[in-house]
Amino acid sequence: MTNNEIKAVHVLWIPDPIGPGLMIWAEGSKLRPKSRRKTAGDRALSRGSAASRRRWEAADHPFALSPEDLKRGLSGLEGSKTIRKRLVLPGRGRLPVASHPIIQEALGMPNNSEPAYLAREVPGVIIAHNRVLAWLLQLPNSEDLRSQGILPGDTLRFWQAAGRLAWEILAGEHFLPTIFQEAGNETRTAKAKAVWQPTLDAPAIAEKARKLEESLPPACLSFALDAKSGKAETNATALVHDFLTRVVDAELRAASSAFSAGSKRVPHDAWISALALERPEFEAPPETAEEITSAITSWKARLESVCGQGLRACLRLVEPGENGQKWMLEYLLQASADPSLLTGARNIWTGAGPARKLAALSGAHPEERLLAALSLAGRVFQPIEASLKRSDPDHVLLDSVQAYRFLKEAAPVLSNSGFGVFLPPWWKAQSAPRLSVQLRVKPKDAGEGQGTDSWLTFDWNAAMGDKTLSREELEELARMKVPLVQVRGQWVEVDHEALAKAISFWDRQKSRGLTLGEVFSRLRQSSAQAGLDVSDVQAEGWLKDLLGGTSENAGFKMISVPNGLQGTLRHYQERGFSWLSFLKTYGFGACLADDMGLGKTIQSLALILREKEEGRLKAPVLLVCPTSVAGNWMKEAERFAPGLKVILHHGTGRKKSAASFKRQVGSSDLVISTYALARFDEKLLRAQAWSGIFLDEAQNIKNPEAKQSRALRNVKAGFRVALTGTPVENRLSELWSIMEFLNPGYLGSFGDFHNRFAVPIERFQDNHATAILKRLAQPFVLRRLKTDRTIVPDLPEKMEMKVFCTLTKEQATLYRAVVKDMLEQIEKAEGMGRRGLVLAALTKLKQVANHPAHFLKDSSALPGRSGKLERLTEMVEEALSAGDSVLIFTQYTEMGELLKRHLQTKLLQEAMFLHGGLLKGARDKMVERFQSGEARIFLLTLKAGGTGLNLTRANHVFHYDRWWNPAVENQATDRAFRIGQKKNVQVH
Repeated sequence: MTNNEIKAVHVLWIPDPIGPGLMIWAEGSKLRPKSRRKTAGDRALSRGSAASRRRWEAADHPFALSPEDLKRGLSGLEGSKTIRKRLVLPGRGRLPVASHPIIQEALGMPNNSEPAYLAREVPGVIIAHNRVLAWLLQLPNSEDLRSQGILPGDTLRFWQAAGRLAWEILAGEHFLPTIFQEAGNETRTAKAKAVWQPTLDAPAIAEKARKLEESLPPACLSFALDAKSGKAETNATALVHDFLTRVVDAELRAASSAFSAGSKRVPHDAWISALALERPEFEAPPETAEEITSAITSWKARLESVCGQGLRACLRLVEPGENGQKWMLEYLLQASADPSLLTGARNIWTGAGPARKLAALSGAHPEERLLAALSLAGRVFQPIEASLKRSDPDHVLLDSVQAYRFLKEAAPVLSNSGFGVFLPPWWKAQSAPRLSVQLRVKPKDAGEGQGTDSWLTFDWNAAMGDKTLSREELEELARMKVPLVQVRGQWVEVDHEALAKAISFWDRQKSRGLTLGEVFSRLRQSSAQAGLDVSDVQAEGWLKDLLGGTSENAGFKMISVPNGLQGTLRHYQERGFSWLSFLKTYGFGACLADDMGLGKTIQSLALILREKEEGRLKAPVLLVCPTSVAGNWMKEAERFAPGLKVILHHGTGRKKSAASFKRQVGSSDLVISTYALARFDEKLLRAQAWSGIFLDEAQNIKNPEAKQSRALRNVKAGFRVALTGTPVENRLSELWSIMEFLNPGYLGSFGDFHNRFAVPIERFQDNHATAILKRLAQPFVLRRLKTDRTIVPDLPEKMEMKVFCTLTKEQATLYRAVVKDMLEQIEKAEGMGRRGLVLAALTKLKQVANHPAHFLKDSSALPGRSGKLERLTEMVEEALSAGDSVLIFTQYTEMGELLKRHLQTKLLQEAMFLHGGLLKGARDKMVERFQSGEARIFLLTLKAGGTGLNLTRANHVFHYDRWWNPAVENQATDRAFRIGQKKNVQVH
């Protein structure tokens, strides 16, 4: 794919038998030359009349990516076959309409008429049925695709959802093998098909399939539309069912490939073998095919007895009463159409009113249905079978061992087979009481500087939920040999082997002690050696301050502000500075994750200044930040901490030899460098001893395998601090990478973290794993939001911040050239001419500072050439990730166009641009779209958009180039800061 080109990827399911599988095609933001190989018919057509030639030329899609570009730009398509398909798409004139506004604008498409249907030949690639599910499930999420320059179309997201449903059908075993016969074949040996068919009877599966059908994007039917009428030859239900049937069948064939394909087997074996082969056909005499069909029908009938014809058999487990020893498994029948209509078996056998209601609602015989269902359930759970010896069975009594077997073994099987299974609420995974270990720990010594290596003394108790068990109760549990035990009025599952291991392990460990790292390790993961998980840690001393809840309410002491700090810390900033100092004292790394604009810079400078004033700064502190904010750090250090000696290690003139670098930094307090140099100057940074290291915008190390991430983890420093407003942007692996920098090994290896937290939380929304991870991260991450009035009760409604940006080398060169040229001309000019030259030069200098392409007017590339543009992009991206909307003002229409082009390409978000060349109707439409939240980036020229507009959707205002009159800028800011604004407005 072309560099910096925007792509929109689309997916179509071409149903059997008219197509071979899943078609992937993509639009690009550039028109492409026609490269289609002409058939003989095409060549004849192209030699015909001019009208015929125009029809042939219009047949190809003009901005569809070639299959080769598609394979290079999207993973998992290697080896896929190419395809050309006639699709009916919206169009204006002879051009199809691009699916996304960003691509429409990049192609210069008009937007002044209603689209009509247009048929076009579209190139793409095809994925066969047996690879469809794997490809859909391996696709990155939408944010990750956007980061790769890919806009996921509605059809892509839809078939991803369909793929997840197919996977759920497979995982839940909602499928049956069946056979299809060819009709009208009178021969002795006929062809039959062995097919795996998904069953959509389960309520949850049926509901998801229905919602999927209702949400089918119209573009999914583009292969089947009639260009004149706009009607499709198929419908959503047929398309979704065809997809699920073909994909489930293909996956099960692949999973069943262990069966051999012997053609000389008896027909029943041939049917079974055909279920495992790529081709489903097999030869069988008609009477044998009928015999198999009859057996399948009988089998399905038995399954129908569980949940067919509007009735569902149910089983309810009732725990013993206060004095009882037996559990009761009750039998019930439920109406599928009205789940509230649920009645016990006794009413069914006596023909009471509820039974008559069920019969009337379903048209079936409740007695027969319940008896047939219980007969099937008895094959899974023997006590049910034994109860059927009675003429009117309505329940069976179970002892503790039988009840446990039902809960652990039979209930899941029966539930997956269609039975309604009602279990005691405490048995549910998230709320069931479990035996665990509570630790009471205290430091052996002061522990300063030891971090996770600090040694602790401890005592331990067993607990069930939030209740502590005495040693006598624990030993009594260990002596009992039943798996379900009632303790203090609650039933609990007891693993006697694990309990014995726990008693032995913790008693043995008590004489040795634990390190803090080992305590966190027990919280982080299950331990086969320890037998039971650690559920709670109660601490004393400084450890209690560390683990005292969230970072914000932990009980550490507030400390005095350094004498040399030129500025007043707000109360929450004093707390953040004290928290950083507390963790530093005990050897822990800290992540200050305050929202943008809450003052992470001044809190960091206060910590460095305090270390210097108290004589603990034996070596300089290293601060690594993006290039675009290095100048801002220099300015802020000069403003708030003038007593610090600060140097900037950046640019071609920096010290590159170990000796000169050591001499330069030896007398400094703070060395500011950039992420770009962390990799190139890794040896220099590793050779120097550092009192501490700060990472600003620490999300820059979110990729743990990136070279700069590894280089910074290897820097030797006394303490470590990460500063970021977004510790997790897209994936939990980013949190692991930051924590691995701060406290190496704290969250375990990356593989363990991925399996223990990332997969359960991101894929399955596991609340238990989420709670554990939150508890692990809380002591070392301090997160405050601007919107929290308890944190910042006096936050002004409008907060203005100057952002200092560093010129790139190219900008500095152009800047010097403009100044030199201006001085030479001014020497020769007089009077008003001199004033005009000065004003013209100031304009040029503004343009150079904006971007070299703005000054040169050469339509050249934008990325990496302007410190101001790079910083704006980072700040806009951070604001968007927080769900905010932004206004960006510039006084130059040309710069607005450049900003629009760059932000749309970089962030893959639509950026609207309002300027003086637009008609009123177009302006009003833009304002309406922004206020409705349809677009979140709004560029405006200061003159055209600085007055008269109500843009209260925005809570960030950026003045990209400054106007000489502050009142004009204030007026522009007031487009967002006005009556109706619900959020605090930040002005940059």
